[in-house]
Amino acid sequence: MTERPRFENPSQPPTPTEPEPVSAGVPLQQPRIWPFDPTQSEQPWQDATDMLTVLGDANFGVWAWELNTGRVFWSRHSQTLFGLDDGPLSANGVEYLQLVAEEDRSTVARLFESVLRNDERHIRLEHRVRWPDGSLRWLEITGQRHRAHKAGQPMLIGVIRDNTEQHLQAEALQQSQERLQLALESVDLGTWDWHIPSGELYASARASDLQGAMTGAYQGSFQEFFAHVPNDDRQKMRQAYADLISGRNQVYQVVYRAQLADGSIRHLESTARLYRDESGKPLRMAGIIMDITERVLREQRLSASEEKFATLFQGSPDPISLTRIRDGRFLEINPSFSKTFGWSATEIVGRTAPEIGFWKDETRRQMLYAQLSRDRSLENAEAEFHTVDGRVVTCVVSCRFIRVERRQCIITTFRDITKRQQAEAALRASEAKFAKAFRTSADAITISERHSGKFIEVNEGFYRLTGYHPTEVIGRSAAELRLWPGDQRAQIIATVQREGRMVNQEMIGQDRSGQIKSIEVSVEPMELNGVECLLLTARDVSQLKAAQAQVHHMAYHDPLTNLPNRTLLMERLSQQSALHKRHELRGALLFLDLDHFKRINDSLGHPVGDAVLKMITARLEASIRHEDTVARLGGDEFVVLLTGLTGKRSQVTRHVRQVAEKLRKLLAEPMLFDGHRLQVTPSIGIALIPDHGDTPADLLKRADIALYRAKDAGRNAIQLFRTSMQEAASARLRLENELRLALMRNEFELHLQPQVDARSGLIIGAEALLRWCHPSLGPQSPQTFIPVLEESGLIIDVGGWVIDEACRITAKLLEQRLVSAEQFSLCVNISPRQFRQNDFVERVSLALERSGLPRQMVKLEITESIVIQNLDDTIAKMHRLRNLGVSFAMDDFGTGYSSLTYLKRLPVDLLKIDQSFVRDAIVDGNDAQIIRAIITIAASMQLAVIAEGVEQQAQLDMLQLQGCHLYQGYLFSPPLPEVEFCALLQGRC
Repeated sequence: MTERPRFENPSQPPTPTEPEPVSAGVPLQQPRIWPFDPTQSEQPWQDATDMLTVLGDANFGVWAWELNTGRVFWSRHSQTLFGLDDGPLSANGVEYLQLVAEEDRSTVARLFESVLRNDERHIRLEHRVRWPDGSLRWLEITGQRHRAHKAGQPMLIGVIRDNTEQHLQAEALQQSQERLQLALESVDLGTWDWHIPSGELYASARASDLQGAMTGAYQGSFQEFFAHVPNDDRQKMRQAYADLISGRNQVYQVVYRAQLADGSIRHLESTARLYRDESGKPLRMAGIIMDITERVLREQRLSASEEKFATLFQGSPDPISLTRIRDGRFLEINPSFSKTFGWSATEIVGRTAPEIGFWKDETRRQMLYAQLSRDRSLENAEAEFHTVDGRVVTCVVSCRFIRVERRQCIITTFRDITKRQQAEAALRASEAKFAKAFRTSADAITISERHSGKFIEVNEGFYRLTGYHPTEVIGRSAAELRLWPGDQRAQIIATVQREGRMVNQEMIGQDRSGQIKSIEVSVEPMELNGVECLLLTARDVSQLKAAQAQVHHMAYHDPLTNLPNRTLLMERLSQQSALHKRHELRGALLFLDLDHFKRINDSLGHPVGDAVLKMITARLEASIRHEDTVARLGGDEFVVLLTGLTGKRSQVTRHVRQVAEKLRKLLAEPMLFDGHRLQVTPSIGIALIPDHGDTPADLLKRADIALYRAKDAGRNAIQLFRTSMQEAASARLRLENELRLALMRNEFELHLQPQVDARSGLIIGAEALLRWCHPSLGPQSPQTFIPVLEESGLIIDVGGWVIDEACRITAKLLEQRLVSAEQFSLCVNISPRQFRQNDFVERVSLALERSGLPRQMVKLEITESIVIQNLDDTIAKMHRLRNLGVSFAMDDFGTGYSSLTYLKRLPVDLLKIDQSFVRDAIVDGNDAQIIRAIITIAASMQLAVIAEGVEQQAQLDMLQLQGCHLYQGYLFSPPLPEVEFCALLQGRC
């Protein structure tokens, strides 16, 4: 075991030999000084004694470090260099690192680790040791790797030297050089030196005078020296110091103010350097102070002057440029120049106007420059300029000569009059457009005198609207022509006086034949040749109003039956609920749904279905009172609203049931369409008003709940809402939500029911059955939650999880060698809704790929309900899966629409005899005959057959006599969790 250095008294001195690396993986030990007498340690060195004496006189100590043991041997003078007397150490010795100054221990420890790990041949380090008197001494340790004569012991041998004086001299020299440098730089300046740990500051007499601290040199508190500095400047100094400490700045430089005893302010600039100790901590700062008051005041005056000019220059709303006369180059432009002409300052400064093509007419530029040179100024001269994107802008230009930094320049102000010119042109164009629009507008436009109403001008649209030619109306008034029945013109005048104009006001107009029209009128006051006039625009909106009425009707009525739709029904419900409450009346809401109506659409087509809906509508409207409402909510759903019923609740209930029964019988009467005799029965749910709800939404919801119960009761039935129905609906909703959470929380699990070959007793497969253990209610019956999974659509996600989990379990059984790929398959039940998904084949393929399971070990169980929904789609998907290696079993065979026609087309491998036949086969001859027929069909089509629900030995015996040897059921084993199923397989191995 290798150890860190530890000093001890060895029995034999070390002998240098070839170096040997420390064994890899051996724990590392830091050096430790073991107890020994240095005098005795030197004796075995024999002729080396003189050498040690000479080295000791030269202030060198000798040491040796056995790398494997960690023991360190040293000479007497080495022990002296560490501040220890030359006697034996204590009985336990001392750890080398305990002698090292605390600040250097981590560095020395890392070096020792490097020596032990990296087989370094040479060692050199410097560190400090603290002597018993508290002083710190610098030691330099050097060594060379050797091999001792004993068993090839690797060791480091070297010398120790005290170089404290050299360190002190170097530090003194460095400080002297820095002070000398500052002295050279601070001629006529103040100097200061701050010892950071103590807060003590030294300042020269000049620095003290500049600071206003005292007369003569200053030595004292750092805070007191800067006490005359305002708080905001002191904060600036703290920030500069923080930036220096953090390394963001390398030099401390700050400008601040000092308030003198007479109240005057002096501006000072301080520059300093930071010095750190060996550990990197701030130790001292030394710097200079310079009086910059005159410079600051001069800069402030100059800045104020420049700021005024800059404010005027930059803030001017007009573009301004500054150009040099000598070469015509732009020196500066303001933001308005960039906004007007598009060039930024970086793009134009340093370039000339001809270079950027600024002037549109170069001749015009030269002419204006000559005028400026002659008159020494230029006022509001008009010229055209290019923008950066090539547009032409018209401006009036004013120029002055100005001297900037002893250079003769021209300052030019531009005023963009492009918009004004455009406005004038636009006004002319507008007048032309108005005249054209007035003449050609499809609307009727008139200009009439405000007070007399006499027409001054009318257009062709007026003729189309009223039938009067312009020549017939000029100089006549609307009253003479009887265009505005009643006092409508007075209303127009009043509106214009009150609101200043009239906009899109609907009014009634009359043409020359007396026909009344709906007209939308807008009126603007105007002045024409000093006469107050009215500009009136009129548009015939009669057809638009008719269209709007049609749209409104369509928004509230069903387009097929013209019955009120849901929106109108909810409005009437709201009105009737308030009316019933006010007059203590009652009503009822009958929610009707046509049973199996989808079959009509699917078999006979939607035109026949639409005809049936119209017939149903006619029968309903003919069977209710005028004050009642029939509405269609969509599809085959209708609502009948009975209102204004009086009497006790029992009487109203009896009456409503009678109406519902009447409607049920009426709607169930046969109909003839295109030679088809159809009979449609309704299921009806009833909610009473106000007994079953205060709001339309509540009433409709509860009638729907009652309808749902009527469908559950076998359809063609009537159900009155009861509170228990609401509770059942709420319970089902809670169950659906809990099932969603169950999928998220992984509460589902698969139980496996073994499938057995009765001839050999071997387990040849298993059926995966979904189970759910509710976290608070415990295990739930599949008959309870699986129908909810189907109806809610959750079966798609849960079914996907079942396939993945089944593949995982089977792969695990195969990996544990509890089953074989050739003799075992796992049956997975597939929901019809799951099978109908477009990506069903891809999901199964992906699950098989993820599990790495042999494809023949998975058998998908489908029911006849899957087949009959879409036979072609079913066959196509089964063949695609069959090509992947997946096999199929027909579950519950014989319980549904069993057909040999589709059975022979399906790639089925196994028929499953439903347990309903097996259960009573011993006592019921019909069930036994069905089983015999199924087995015969399977044999003739070369399909395997397995019986479900075998619970008695007599049932199994009967099945075997018929030729069915595969079975599953409680006779052999109930469905088992994965762990118990594995135990069952292990027990039969």
